[in-house]
Amino acid sequence: MAVSNDSGLKTIAKGVALLAFVCMLHAGYSAREFLLYSKSIGRQDLTLPVEIVFECLAALAVMIAGVVLGVGELKPISYEAEMKRYSIDGMFSRPSFQIYNHRGRFLRPIQPSASVAEK
Repeated sequence: MAVSNDSGLKTIAKGVALLAFVCMLHAGYSAREFLLYSKSIGRQDLTLPVEIVFECLAALAVMIAGVVLGVGELKPISYEAEMKRYSIDGMFSRPSFQIYNHRGRFLRPIQPSASVAEK
């Protein structure tokens, strides 16, 4: 089984994206706690501190970079590229339209088998 060099980069990128997600959760929790604390002391100005906003934006930027580097090779979405995968027989073969329980047995009577006729 051959392992490409990109698998290590993808693993690291996914780990970085996960760490950024945890940082974003921390920023959300910090914002919630700050707002609850501000309301409890009766503070009228409920703007978030710059540190929380910066943590959220930095985590978002790192998460985007981790996700972009962690995905595999993109597949083409053109019609021609999709149709190259199929043969003409595969395209027109629709198993849902194949009926094996048809009324042909009622149009031609069933022939008795040789062993039944001898008895």
